[in-house]
Amino acid sequence: MGWALRIHAACDWVLWALRLNLLWIVFTLAGGVLLGAAPAAVASAHVTRRRLRGELFPVWGEFARTWRQEFVPANLVVGPALVVSTLLAIRATSLVVSGASDLASFVVIAAGCFAVTLTAVLVPLYVHYDLAPLRYLLTASRWLLRNLAHGLILLAVAVLIWAVSAALPGLLPFVSVGAWLSASTALCLAFFAANDEALAEQGERAPVAAGTAA
Repeated sequence: MGWALRIHAACDWVLWALRLNLLWIVFTLAGGVLLGAAPAAVASAHVTRRRLRGELFPVWGEFARTWRQEFVPANLVVGPALVVSTLLAIRATSLVVSGASDLASFVVIAAGCFAVTLTAVLVPLYVHYDLAPLRYLLTASRWLLRNLAHGLILLAVAVLIWAVSAALPGLLPFVSVGAWLSASTALCLAFFAANDEALAEQGERAPVAAGTAA
């Protein structure tokens, strides 16, 4: 019975990743790609957080509402990091595939890894905490530098999804982005909860958790 429940849960998350992938593509295109990607990423993290809480809600409607509500704020807070991380990731991937081994290439690859991981932290942090707009990137950077082990886990998941997508290119348009958004959000929310608990035990003030997308 236990294995059957685990298989059911795994299949449920695969279906969720497929749905999230479709939502992200549709709403990214709705914003002309450049302006649609950031609010779509924020909406993805928001609905995934609600799902992890066990809430029942109309996914398409909630995604669309969050996308519209966060169109400008998400582009201002998350947009620049998303653009930079995407460009660096594309360049780093090309260097890895070409087998480049010079120092400059290693620097670009390292920068790409850091940017992707930072953006992976920034999006759920933006959804989960209520901060001043200019504090999100700084807070995400500080959190990542203080929690390098967690950052390495995120990076390992990103590399795993990239490797599977490279081996099976047909997955990319259907599930890869959704899988990454689901996994990174779930991991970051777990990391944030553990971090907040540790800060509470130390008597330090943690950021205020937001009830909805910031």
